[in-house]
Amino acid sequence: MAFEGFSAAALAFLTTLGQRDKAWFDANRATYQAEVVVPTKAFVAELGERLAEEISRAIVAQPKTNGSIAPINNDLRFAPNQPPYKDHLLIKFWEGENKKRAPTLWVRISGSDVGFATGSALPDLKRWRALIDDNTTGAELADALELLGKGRDLHVAGEGYKRVPKPYDGEHPRANLLRHKVFQARWSEPSPTAINGPGFLDFCMDRLTACAPVHTWLVAHL
Repeated sequence: MAFEGFSAAALAFLTTLGQRDKAWFDANRATYQAEVVVPTKAFVAELGERLAEEISRAIVAQPKTNGSIAPINNDLRFAPNQPPYKDHLLIKFWEGENKKRAPTLWVRISGSDVGFATGSALPDLKRWRALIDDNTTGAELADALELLGKGRDLHVAGEGYKRVPKPYDGEHPRANLLRHKVFQARWSEPSPTAINGPGFLDFCMDRLTACAPVHTWLVAHL
């Protein structure tokens, strides 16, 4: 099935889903399947093909839940105070053998906005800090982030330390990056009218292509 966009019904479903309980979800499961699941799988398949063509053949796209599509339910075993269901779709495309650690591109779709991100786990912090400290590799990532942030409200998330770890200088030009435990650069935008049609693929590709310099740096060095 070709991707034809996310319908107004799909976006309305997501808008209220975070306030719903299991009984409501079960009663509306057919709507969820038709309006949300089916187009999401088509979206992942087609966007994955374009990412492979335009960024890297090694990018993985799996159009299924627990593949590229995060479960729509919250795991209440670990977050008992969360609502049963999320109010958004979270979609990931990764490059590397270990899905949980690999450099990843994300798309987050809610009823009102679309988010994009590039990032990675940092299993070897010693290596990460050496890369950031280096005046070649560190400057390359800093420049890529500066470029990605132009015209966007970019948030670089993942700082896990209040201070720059030793032996690095607290006044290091890339001190913020040295404090990271994980790394993700992300932003969101209001949903475009294109979300209701196949042109949403172009909208997303434009943003993910902008993420490519950061993503390829992560793939090359981590």
